[in-house]
Amino acid sequence: MPSNYQHVLIPVDNSEPAEVAFNEAVNIAARHQAKLTILYVVDDRAYHTPAMDPLLTELLDAEATHAAAAMRDRRTFVETTTVPALQTEVAYGDPKRTIIDYASQHPEIDLIVLGATGKDSPHRVAVGSTTSYVVDQAPCNVIVIR
Repeated sequence: MPSNYQHVLIPVDNSEPAEVAFNEAVNIAARHQAKLTILYVVDDRAYHTPAMDPLLTELLDAEATHAAAAMRDRRTFVETTTVPALQTEVAYGDPKRTIIDYASQHPEIDLIVLGATGKDSPHRVAVGSTTSYVVDQAPCNVIVIR
C-alpha cells in the first residue's frame, strides 16, 4: 500500500453504502492531500432495446438529471474540505465495467473506495456483484467500506 495516495476514485450511486463510502473517500483524500474523482455511473443497460419505449427514455433522462444534481451536491460538500483537487464525472453503462474502464484509462488513480453493496444489492449480501468485480479487476488498491 502506498504511504501516500495521490488520486482517489469514488464511484457513487444513490445507495446508503455509497454515501458512507463517499464520506470515507473524502476523509482519505483530505488526509493524503490527494485528488478526488467522483464517478456516478448511470446504469443504462435496460434502456438498450431495439424499439426503445418513450417511457424508458424519460426514466433514463430522469436518472441522468438526478445524477447531475447529486454530483453538484457532492461537489459543494467537498469544496468545504481540505481536498486539494476535485473532479466529477457522470458516465453511462454497466457500473462494474465502467468503473474498471475508468480506472484503467486513468493510471494516476491509485485507490478506489466503494461501498460493500450498492442500490441493487439485497441487504443480506455481504459484498455486491459490482464491488466484487471491482476488487477482482481493479488496476490499483481498493478499499471496501461497510
